[in-house]
Amino acid sequence: MSTKNSRILVVDDQFGSRDALELFLQGEGYITDSADNGKHALMKIAERLPDLIVLDITMPGMDGYEVAHLLKSNSDTADIPIIMVTGHSGRAAKVVGLSTGVEAYLTKPIDPAELGLNVRNLLRLRANSKSAD
Repeated sequence: MSTKNSRILVVDDQFGSRDALELFLQGEGYITDSADNGKHALMKIAERLPDLIVLDITMPGMDGYEVAHLLKSNSDTADIPIIMVTGHSGRAAKVVGLSTGVEAYLTKPIDPAELGLNVRNLLRLRANSKSAD
């Protein structure tokens, strides 16, 4: 099963970061949607489940940790892979991020090759687990 044309939701309150992530992912053949905060992300996810989420940590209102925790505790969304992206490079922030259940944690500035590999691997794993069901 090809992972191209998979739907990816990019959640980041900074337009420049969100736009750059979307442009890169679209260039790789993915369909993207975006949200500028956690509340909007949850609304978009309720409308249509994405195949993967790229999620910033620092956002107004509901931060990425809370969004990830809510998604991973809900059986309808728990299997959606999440790549957390952030400017927080410290070990403590990474441990907290990963403890929410996210599958990957990348620090800004994002290395496109690393992001691309994580996206492909996580989508492939998800597709394989769905076909095994």
